[in-house]
Amino acid sequence: MGLLNGPPVRTVFVHGRGRSGPAAWPRLAELDRPGHVFLERTGAADQPERDADRAIEALGGRGHLVGHSYGAVTAMLAAQRRPDVIRSLVLLEPACYDVARGGRGVEGHIRGMAPVFAVADDPQVDGEEFLARFAAGMGAQMPDLDAGACETIAARIRATPAPWEVDLRTDTPRLVPTLVITGDETPMYTEVAAALEAQGATRLALPGTGHRPQDSDEGMAAICRWQEEHSA
Repeated sequence: MGLLNGPPVRTVFVHGRGRSGPAAWPRLAELDRPGHVFLERTGAADQPERDADRAIEALGGRGHLVGHSYGAVTAMLAAQRRPDVIRSLVLLEPACYDVARGGRGVEGHIRGMAPVFAVADDPQVDGEEFLARFAAGMGAQMPDLDAGACETIAARIRATPAPWEVDLRTDTPRLVPTLVITGDETPMYTEVAAALEAQGATRLALPGTGHRPQDSDEGMAAICRWQEEHSA
């Protein structure tokens, strides 16, 4: 996917709340393509407003943008700010809840998570308790971590904006060719995908791939195929 007699077209990958850089995209990083740029986390935490500008800068011209989970919020912000420099957009299990407000899954998720973010600045809630509340709100198991790791991860999450509080344009797929990939039919993500599909996005469901469809053969192939189709 490079330009004739020129540098390769870049694809910038924006991570979710967990790992960042190539570690967040192990299967795609293994491809070792010169145009792939894996955004690294900087500062204490992810900040979609700031990181959208970092993603645009990392494109180094007109390229492709891929965002996973919380990173999809950053990717959408970048696309709506500078659609002229983005050839295509891929959103995987996107936490872009602002575009699907009113959906039962999205509103249920917000009701479960809003009390967690409400105590983000409460010093009486230590890292372990905060992560336990976060996991419960997500309907997940509390990770088995020592106290130090709990404090580190909790501090990072506490410093991030709640994803539904980031204003996003619902018509972003009309600005940039957009592919939305979902994994295991989690309502909040499928509602976001449906809302974006209604605005012109292409929607792809890959059952059985969990919250990280990019780690599956089907997900990798879909990302690469979408970019090849929009390389002109």
